[in-house]
Parts: sequence; structure tokens; C-alpha cells
Amino acid sequence: MSAAQPSNQTGNLWTEAGVQHSMLVAQVAPDVPVDRVYTFAIPKEFSEQINPGQRVTIPWGRRDRQVEGYCLSIDQVPWTNTLKPILGLVDDASYFNGVLLELGHWMSRYYACPLGRTLDALIPSAVQQQSGYRTVRMLSSAKPLAEILANQPRIGPKQRALLEYLDAKEVPVLLRTALSDLGAAASTATSAARRGWVEISEERRASATTDFDLPRDEPIFELTQEQAQAFDSISKMMDERSFQVGLLFGVSGSGKTEVYVRAMRKVLAKGQQAIMLVPEIALTTQLVQRLACRFEHVAVIHSGLTNVQRSLIWSEIAAGKREVIIGTRSAVFAPCPNLGSIVVDEEQEGSFKNLQAPRYHVRDVAIKRGQLENIPVLLGSATPSLESWINCDRSAHYHRFELTKRALAQPMPTVEIVDMANEKLEGHPLASRLLQKRLSETLSRKEQAMVLLNRRGFSNWLACSSCRRRIVCAQCSGSMVYHASGNVIVCHYCSRRDPAPSHCPVLGCGHKLNAIGSGTQRAEELLQRWFPDKRIVRADSDTMKHRRLYKQLIDEFSGGQIDILVGTQMIAKGLDFPNVTCVGVIGGDAAGASTDFRAGERLFQLITQVAGRAGRAHKQGSVVVQSMSPNAPALIAAMNHDYPAFVERELALRKKFGYPHFSRLTIIIAADRREEKVRSQIEGM
Repeated sequence: MSAAQPSNQTGNLWTEAGVQHSMLVAQVAPDVPVDRVYTFAIPKEFSEQINPGQRVTIPWGRRDRQVEGYCLSIDQVPWTNTLKPILGLVDDASYFNGVLLELGHWMSRYYACPLGRTLDALIPSAVQQQSGYRTVRMLSSAKPLAEILANQPRIGPKQRALLEYLDAKEVPVLLRTALSDLGAAASTATSAARRGWVEISEERRASATTDFDLPRDEPIFELTQEQAQAFDSISKMMDERSFQVGLLFGVSGSGKTEVYVRAMRKVLAKGQQAIMLVPEIALTTQLVQRLACRFEHVAVIHSGLTNVQRSLIWSEIAAGKREVIIGTRSAVFAPCPNLGSIVVDEEQEGSFKNLQAPRYHVRDVAIKRGQLENIPVLLGSATPSLESWINCDRSAHYHRFELTKRALAQPMPTVEIVDMANEKLEGHPLASRLLQKRLSETLSRKEQAMVLLNRRGFSNWLACSSCRRRIVCAQCSGSMVYHASGNVIVCHYCSRRDPAPSHCPVLGCGHKLNAIGSGTQRAEELLQRWFPDKRIVRADSDTMKHRRLYKQLIDEFSGGQIDILVGTQMIAKGLDFPNVTCVGVIGGDAAGASTDFRAGERLFQLITQVAGRAGRAHKQGSVVVQSMSPNAPALIAAMNHDYPAFVERELALRKKFGYPHFSRLTIIIAADRREEKVRSQIEGM
């Protein structure tokens, strides 16, 4: 960006006999939807303070409105008066080290997002706003007390008391604390400051940070032979201090978490930091409870934190005060000054994909950061993504470690598939008689059960009994899902919420609306009718709106206060409840009914993961999967716990139809409030 400017407004100039030779300029990525980098002059007053990665204020557009941007680099160039100057520094220091800044560049290119917007996404807004910091006034001596008394022997008693108080202190004290201790007024200090006896200054101070550490009560685990072999190989990878990716492929209950813990300890023993990424806030809650008593200086990053908590924890990580960082998506950008390894648990999970620009996948960003930091990255899953599985076969940087047996040598749960076409004909459209029987047997043994239905709400949609039209969202045209609690209809795409109509809104129709399909609310209602004396709790995004609710749920379920937990996929992964012996899956084929080429993979992963919640202690587990397509290959493979067989068949299908990784697919999304503008842009491509 250039424009004629008076020379006295532009950069830091070097002169010789009054001749201007060179100046400092900054390459700046503006935080606007423009994918370009611009050059601005650095005024002399900022030349000693500005650093790469720092936010700056710049003039933008013909009217020179002020916008923020990120300084990318600083250069010395021949003097010119055509560059506009940087207007100010937003922050006192940069939030980026060299690796994170380079990672932002890579993400901008790879995910096709403007660099300024990409860098802005790497720093939480609470951190940018410095939430949790406050400005305080400090008081300190400006001259030795003896010198003041020698030049001014007659001093009032209050000011003398203040000077003696400060003379006894070796460091500045809070102004309000000093005045409170002495019972003095503010005028006492300001008067002394005017005379040059004391100094009143301001500084930014952080509030107290959240402590996630728990009392050390570490359980003792003996590694199985498979765990020991996997850990030995991973340990060598950690010792080499070079970029490598390990895939820990272990069946549910095989003890992957214990291997993670020991691998991270190898890193911490060298004085380095470790990041552990998990896909769901529910997993974060249980992992913190398990790991906080096994590590010191733990930090947790997830969407349930307050702005103040997030900001202060981010600062402590940057200062190296937190050794272990556990978190969801944004934790991959934690500003660790001495990062030693990254662990990605449940690496296959779709919730690791960020749905707003930049639309990054956390696993891939973690691997790229590992490459830039030259450190090992450990991926873990019972159902690895096909991308990671294939990379282990064709990339020298990838290594696969396998745990084929459960840690306590207990058998895998038995999986039974129910053909729901027959059940519906016999009057059981939502839950089968077999599921009811297995749940009854489980509860009679004082054991617990989980029921998965991967759709929240009461029903999938409302439809007219006469004209058959669905009620759709007025904002985005998606189906409105009926929620019995509150009697509302909600769009699960754009979050629009309206009162539920009782009759068809189509002009001239007006017939009664029917609730079609089922969601977790309907399943909860049915289970409560089946088992009226049992405590049944629903876990979905409608009920679990805060981290404390997740923690309460996990504590109560672990303590046996809940008999049946019904919920969406948030209950399907990673959680460990020893007394759960029965798992039911309602609508088990819904994940495979998509046109997405990964539909079969997601179906296999979901069924395998939720089945893995059953029988994790010394009790046999049972799983009932209800499906309208009981012979689906992915279901059969999941029933047999046979991941290699699933991979072989799935790769053959993808090769046959030319799907990735045998090709590349691109989705182009055009969005605007005006439909005609979207159409014109699409047609002009």
C-alpha cells in the first residue's frame, strides 16, 4: 500500500550530513479478507518496540480507516516518502514465536485463508484482549531516606511515616496497600511524589490462575507385554529429538492412555513441555481428573473456560510455567517455548476439524507443527483414520505400534445386530426387544448401561399429516428439529430457534403436524417408561452446556448414581467407566447413510468406539446395534472387531471409484446474504 506522505511521518531514518539514506519498513498482513501482504513505514518512535508477529494498527483504504494487522518481518530499505506509516502498536509484545508464525504461513497457504485472518485465529480473543489483567498503581522510594532528611529535616508526620515505610521495603508496593497500612490519604503520596521523594507508577498485573493440579495419588500400572513393546519403540522415537509420527493403534481398553503418560514423562524429564489434544470437552474433563494427579503444572484449554481463565493460562504456558497442556482444538497453538512432543488422542475424530475459516484439521496442524519444531508427534486411536493408516505404509516418517489385546486381558464385548425392519413391523420402531432385554439383565446385576442415538432433540423433523411438507429453517432451509423440552424447533445448522407450530403453516392447509424420526429426548422418554425406578440421564449439547456439567455427569456416572446414560456421540469415545457392561446403539446405520465417501469409515468408527465402552473391567460386555441395513460391511467388520478387514475392503472401494487417497476432492462454498450474488459468483467460476 502506498500513498504520498510527508517525509517526517515515515520510518526510522538514517541520515548523513542531512541526507536521508534508508528507513525501516514492516511487511504487514492486515486482518481483513484480502490475501495480500503490504509494506508500511515504521515511525521512529516504534522502531525499538516492534517485532515480527506483533499486532499493529495501519491505515486502510482510500479513507485511511484504522484496521489491525500482523507484522511479519522488518527490513531496512532505501528511503522513500511514498509509504504510509504504521499508526500504532496494539500489543506490547508478539504472541508468536518463529515456529508459530511459520505455522500460520503454512496454514494460510494450505487452507486457502488470508494470512491476517489465519494468524488472528491462532490467538484466542480473550488473550488478545488481555482478559484477567488489571492496571495497578505502584509506590516506591525515589531517593534514600537519609538524603531526604538531610535536605528537608522538617517533614510532616504522615509523609515521614510514608517515607520510612517505603525505606523498609526493597521492592515497589501497591499504592492502596501502603495507604491502607499507614491509614493515610492519597494526597499524602501525591504530595511526596510532587516533591520528588517517591515515585508512583503503573503496571499490568494478572489475576490468580486456575490450578488444575490434583493431590498426588498416582495409581501403579504394570505394563502388559504389548504396552511395554510399544512404549520401548515410542521411547526411542522420543529420545531421537527429531520429527517423526507414531500411530498407536490399540483396541478399546488396551491402555493407550498409560503409554501416552509414559511417553510424555520422557519429554518432561528433559525439561520440555508436552501437548495432549483430545476431540471433545467430555474427554478433557475425564483426562484432567486422571492426569492431573500424575503430572505437575497442568494446563487445560477448551471452550468451557472463561475468558479470564483462558487468557491467564495462555500467558503461563508462554512463560514455561505449565509443563503439560491438555485441550481441544485451540490447544494445538499453545505458545510453548520449549515444546518436546504432541499427542493426539482419537486422531480420527471429525470434531478435530475446525468448521470456520481457516478450516484446519487439528491432527494435520499438529503434525506440521511437529515438523517445524523438529519433535515427535504421537497419534492414537482404536479406529485410525485411513489417511494415518496409509501414511504408516508409505512414509518414512510414520511408524505404527499396535496393541491388539485389552490391558486386563478381558475379552472384547459381544456385538449383536438387530434388523429394525422386522422390529418396526412388530410395533417396536425406536428400540428393539433385544435391547430392552439386555438392559434389564444389566440393571438386575447392578451394572450400568449406555445408549447412543446420534441425534439430539425429540424428533428429526415436523411434517404435515396432509401435504407431507417438512418444517424447514427460514434462514438456511435446513430441517427444523423438534425439541420437546421448551416446545421449540431448532435448526442444528444455523442455530435458529422458533416456537414449535401445532399446525401446518402452508397457506390453505393447516393440518396437524407429526413428529417424524427420533432423537435423544425421545429415547430418554422411552427408557424412562421401561425402567421408571432407574435414574436415566441424557448427555448431548442441549444438556451439557458447561464444563462443570460434564464433570458432574462423569462424577455421578463413575460413582454409580446413574443407571443408564443416553446421549449423542460425545459419550461414544475415550470415556472409561468400569461398571458399564451394556451398550445400545439406536439408528446404528445413520452414520453410513451419507453421500460422503467417508460414510462407511465413520460408521465403523462410531460403532467400534461406542462398543469399546462396554466390559472394560473384569466383566463381560455386550453391545446391541440396531440397524435398517444389518448386513452393511462396515457393521459386520465392527461386530467382529476387525479393523484390518474393514481397511482392505474400504481401500478397494475407494480405488475403484477414484476417491482419496487415490485422488483429491475439493469443496467450493459460496456464501452471501444475497442469493443473486452467490449465483453470479458460482456461474462466473
